Amino acid sequence: MNRLILALTTPLILLACSNSEDVAGGVTDIGNTVAQETDTIRVRGTVVNMQGKIAPAARLALYRDNGVAIVDSSEAIADSKGQFEFKIPHKPIIADFAQSSVEGISGFYLFAKSDSLSGLALASENVDTEIHIGARKVARGSISGATSGKVRISGTHLVANVKEDGSFSFDSIPPGMHAELIYSESDSVLGHIQFSIQDKGDTLIIPQLENHNGFLWSPDLDLLGDEYGFTFYNTDQVLNTDTGWTTVNIEMNGDEEVFNHDGKLADNVKYIEGIGGRAVMLDKGQYIDLDTLNPTNGDFTLSLWTKWNGPNDEHQVLFCQRAYWSDSTSRFQWHYEMNSKSFAVMKSMPGVPEAVYFGDSASIPVGEWIFLTLVSRNHLVSMYVNGEPVPITGTNGTEFSMEFVPNKLNRSVPFRIGGNEIETETWNGAISNVIVETRARSPEWIKAKYSSYKPI
Repeated sequence: MNRLILALTTPLILLACSNSEDVAGGVTDIGNTVAQETDTIRVRGTVVNMQGKIAPAARLALYRDNGVAIVDSSEAIADSKGQFEFKIPHKPIIADFAQSSVEGISGFYLFAKSDSLSGLALASENVDTEIHIGARKVARGSISGATSGKVRISGTHLVANVKEDGSFSFDSIPPGMHAELIYSESDSVLGHIQFSIQDKGDTLIIPQLENHNGFLWSPDLDLLGDEYGFTFYNTDQVLNTDTGWTTVNIEMNGDEEVFNHDGKLADNVKYIEGIGGRAVMLDKGQYIDLDTLNPTNGDFTLSLWTKWNGPNDEHQVLFCQRAYWSDSTSRFQWHYEMNSKSFAVMKSMPGVPEAVYFGDSASIPVGEWIFLTLVSRNHLVSMYVNGEPVPITGTNGTEFSMEFVPNKLNRSVPFRIGGNEIETETWNGAISNVIVETRARSPEWIKAKYSSYKPI
């Protein structure tokens, strides 16, 4: 193996090579020779905690990750001001394996540790690098379709086995890194994604990842990222591909079409301050029309923010796909059901409508902004309030999803929000930030979406 020898400036103390599991994972025999090259790259910076306070006498290691393992390492101690500096001989690096795709100085990482706090960062040339140290995190995730293999975090010794259900977990990872999650099977790299870990909570949940031609990615990352406690990078390789999904965002900026129950365009529409913008307050008999959009043909997610005024002795429609309430022109409806005093997902069938009931009127607080979500995955429907699942009525709070298959129709019918063709069934409250999607969002995405806009 060709080994790069690292040199330290005089004021720093060169430590003996570490067998610590924190960084090198057993890399040994690091030479203490000061390189003679005059052309060098300087790596310098400061170690601080998550509150921005300096960490004097923090231990540091500078080392290289070749994409498979850590192969070179040298150590130092920060001074009384938390400052450090390394000198790296500027010469070509010959790696035994394909190098990691993370940016930096040929895959060099900086690791800092002070007592129980630690942190990781990519090395930057001639730029002050501020390494943030914090408490280690537990991280859990999964890869769709995977049944075995390993997941490795580049720049560390950390490796997790992939279980038969595709799940993996790390019990102790440092925050502040810009690294890669690398998925491999039998020493062959199958996929990777770049990310950083923030100082958010003790346990971080990675949304389920999918492997797209070597890029690990989650459909939940197109709208969110750092709300999970992770920041993901270079996801555009997948985001720019044709996924076949339909997403409709209605931000209540005046472009939405509001109709009266008689099918005529409304002359007057009331707006109030909403979540991250405006909200519409529908008058009796009004609804927002999306023409013949058909999002309920397979998996789907419907979500909106609302400030509900409570029951009013009428059915109140959130979303519906129907022309009239009959067995031939009604496909789907999500509404507050006045008879059962609960929330219902319903379709019209000959005789008795088939429905799934969630919670009761107390499931949604009155007079405050609430995030409502309905998800259908493989024809199992679930309802969420502020990121939390609502139990199926009559199950004593033990069931949160139930089978529901919308009606198959022989004609296209209107898709509407906040009302239908019946004048009295308008939603009794303000509506803001509507999203209609032809994919099933994960519980993690729903909770993160709520947290990202949650009123203070």
